[in-house]
Amino acid sequence: MNLHAMYKTLYLGLDAHTRNCVLAAMDRTGDVVSTEAFFTSESALIAHVAGLPRRSKYLALEESPLAGWIASALRPYVTEVMVCDPLHNTLISRGGNKDDFIDAVKLCRLLRLGELKPIYHSEEDHRVDFKISVQQYLRTRDDHTKLKNQIKAKYQQAGIVDVTESEVFTKSHRGRYLKRLPTKARRMILEHLYDRLDQTGQLRKKACATMEELGKRYPEITQFQRVPGIGTVGAHAFSAYVQTPHRFATKQRLWTYCKLGIRERSSVGKPLAYKRLDRSGAGVLKDLSYRCWLTSQQVPTPNEISLFYEASLQRTQNPTHARLNTQRKVLAVLWTIWKNDVDYNPTLFYSLPCSVTVA
Repeated sequence: MNLHAMYKTLYLGLDAHTRNCVLAAMDRTGDVVSTEAFFTSESALIAHVAGLPRRSKYLALEESPLAGWIASALRPYVTEVMVCDPLHNTLISRGGNKDDFIDAVKLCRLLRLGELKPIYHSEEDHRVDFKISVQQYLRTRDDHTKLKNQIKAKYQQAGIVDVTESEVFTKSHRGRYLKRLPTKARRMILEHLYDRLDQTGQLRKKACATMEELGKRYPEITQFQRVPGIGTVGAHAFSAYVQTPHRFATKQRLWTYCKLGIRERSSVGKPLAYKRLDRSGAGVLKDLSYRCWLTSQQVPTPNEISLFYEASLQRTQNPTHARLNTQRKVLAVLWTIWKNDVDYNPTLFYSLPCSVTVA
C-alpha cells in the first residue's frame, strides 16, 4: 500500500536549479511526506509531481529565470502553483542550516501557513513573449544611453567639453570630434565605442519594431497613448508589465507594484521610522509615471496632469508629495481605463474648470 494514499492534500515545495531540483511534500498537519532529488527536465518535473496521487496538490517555488517555464509545465498537474518572492522568504534565505532539501521543506511549510508572497506569471504565452520583447527593448535602450555617456566622458577626459549636443554621435559629425583628440590611441578607443554605439542602435531599432509588432494585439495600448505624456514605450511597458488589470484588487496594490506604495514601521502604535516608499516592485512603471509628470510640467499650456499636480500642491504644500500623488494618479487612470474597457477622457484624471482649456 502506498503511504501517500492516506493524504488528501499535499503542499509541495520545489527548490529548482538549472541542473537539479528537490521536491518536498508536506501534509496538512505539517509532517514531511517525502523529499526527492532529480535532474532538471520537463519530463522529470511532471513525473515527480504527477506521481503524488493526491486529490489536491499545492506547489510553491521561488522566482528565478526557470520559474515561468516550470510553472507553465506543472500547472495542469497541480491544484495551484505559486511563484513566490524570495526577498520575503527570510526563513529560507537567513536560515542557519541551508541546503536544497531543507529549503524545499521550508517552502512547503511557508506555503501551508500562507506566508508566501506570490509573483504574478501569466498563463498566456503571447503575454509572456510580449513582456520579454519590452524588456529586451528597454535593455538595449539603456545600453545605448550608457555608450553615449561613455563617449562623452572619454572626450571630456581629453579636455573636449563641448560635447553636449547630439551631433557628437552622428556619423556625419563625429569625424571632426575625433580629429581633436590628442593621441592616436584615444582616437582608436573612441572609434571602437562608436562601432558599439552603431551596433547597439541597430539592435534598439529591431527590438522596438518587435515590441510594436507584438503590441498590436493589445487595444489598451492605443488608449494609454491618449494620456498626455504617455508615449509609445510607456504605453507598451505598462501593458507588458501589468499583463492584466485584474491581478490587482485595489489601486493601492498597483502602486505598491510600481514602487509607489508606502512602507511604515511601528510598535505599539508608535512609529519606529519615517514613512518611505516601498523599494520592491517594477521600477520601470515608477519611471513611466515620473516622465509623464515631468512632461506635463514642460509644456507651455496646462493639461489635466499639470492641473492635478497644481491642485495637489495647493492642498499638500509639498512639491514631493504633490508629485508622488500625481504619479499615482497617472497609474490609477491607466489601470482604470484598461480594467473598465473605456476610452480615455481627461475628466477621468481631473475635472477641469469651465474657464480652462486643455491642450
